[in-house]
Amino acid sequence: MQLIRNPPSYRRIWLLLGSGMIAWVFVLSLIPVEVDLGEGRDKLAHFLAYGSLTLWFGMIFPSRIAQLGIALAFCAMGAGVEFLQGLTDYRTMDSADMVANSIGAALGWGLAQTPLKNALAWIERMIQSPP
Repeated sequence: MQLIRNPPSYRRIWLLLGSGMIAWVFVLSLIPVEVDLGEGRDKLAHFLAYGSLTLWFGMIFPSRIAQLGIALAFCAMGAGVEFLQGLTDYRTMDSADMVANSIGAALGWGLAQTPLKNALAWIERMIQSPP
C-alpha cells in the first residue's frame, strides 16, 4: 500500500521541515515567555500553528485517511502540550487553547482537501524546471 500517489522528490526535506515546525511549537509552548499577545491573538496563534502543521503534513501524505489521522494527532498534541504547560510553574493550561488548536487542525485538514494539497508538488516543479 502506497500512501503517496506521486511522492514528492523532496519528501525527506518536507518531512524534516515539518519535524522542525513541530519541535518549534513544543519549544515555544513550553519555555517561559513574557509576551502578551493581547486579546484573542493568543488563540489566533494556536489556530494558525496547528492549522499550518496539519496542512503541511496533509500535503505530504495525500490519503484522506492519513490526513484525518494527522489532524487527530495534532489535536492530541495540542491537548498534551496544554497539559504539559500545566505541570510547569511558569505556564498555565488553557482549555480555550486546546479548542483553538483543534479548530486549527480541523481547518488544516479541510484545506488539505482543496487544491492547496498540491502546493509542495508545485514548489518542486518550480525548483526542477530549467530557467
